[in-house]
Amino acid sequence: MAEAEIYTTDEWVKFLLELSQLFEFLEVRDIFMPITLVIYNDNKACVEWSKNTTTKGLHHIQIKENPIREIIQSKFISIAHVDGKINLADIFTKEMKDVTHFVALRDLFMQPHPIH
Repeated sequence: MAEAEIYTTDEWVKFLLELSQLFEFLEVRDIFMPITLVIYNDNKACVEWSKNTTTKGLHHIQIKENPIREIIQSKFISIAHVDGKINLADIFTKEMKDVTHFVALRDLFMQPHPIH
């Protein structure tokens, strides 16, 4: 399970790096992107992998995806854990069998976003 999450995180990091470069070229990066971008993930093994503290079971990924880790260590990206019960992405990616959970996630979407 962690392997799929790691590969997905890898793709997100690559995408955000490309997007950042495009915004930099257009001279609007400071307007649209914070200094450090945060990717939230509900898989603790993936989050630990990004911090370079994983087990031998993920060794083959550690070698292959090392450039992505370097981007993470440069503080361009930060990988943070989000509890699965409040992971807003689940509303798009998981089958909702529990109406209560669906309503709780829906209500999280309705929270006002703090202005920085």
